Amino acid sequence: MKHLYLIIIILSLIFITGCKEPTNEEIFYEVQKTYNVLETYSCTATVKIKGEDIRIYKAKHKFKRPNKYVIEIIEPEESKGHITICNGKQVWFYHPKIEKSILIRDLKASPKENMFIGYFLKNLFTNEYISLESEKIGDSEYLIITTEMPGNSKYGKFEKLWVNKKNFNPFKLVILNENKEITTEVIYTDYKSNIKLPDKVFNIESY
Repeated sequence: MKHLYLIIIILSLIFITGCKEPTNEEIFYEVQKTYNVLETYSCTATVKIKGEDIRIYKAKHKFKRPNKYVIEIIEPEESKGHITICNGKQVWFYHPKIEKSILIRDLKASPKENMFIGYFLKNLFTNEYISLESEKIGDSEYLIITTEMPGNSKYGKFEKLWVNKKNFNPFKLVILNENKEITTEVIYTDYKSNIKLPDKVFNIESY
């Protein structure tokens, strides 16, 4: 009988341990493993920029590791069709309404890059400052990853990414100033990872 009680206790402990919710650190480790093999992705990004006034626009994002991307504005109507392409060496801007384009040959960091998950991850994996939190939004649980941004801009000091704890898909990214006030908020939808994105997608001459 004593052996039976002992077996029941051991099985109960195994069951309790097996049902234990993973910690934020354990989830973060799995997120790292998932994003370490992330080569490409596409999504729709709804961006809210706060300044003297609030600007909101919606765009399609395409990204290829390490630094190629396409941004195509789909809202508002007056900016629809505006395209930004970075091929890793140059950035090209095109506005169909005025039929003008600009090519920047000397590639430097752009504020638009900070809205891409790929750039957040690049910064995250080379940064010593990382903070982890949890938040429930609707029926979903999210891991919030906070890190410092490179450079000394007072408008972009910290960056936070909300990642779904179940599928590790990104949900939201915010940029905060030195006073930890939100200056930019990005909501991601229609996220698809490791899709086929040949280099011609980022070929400036093809547009």
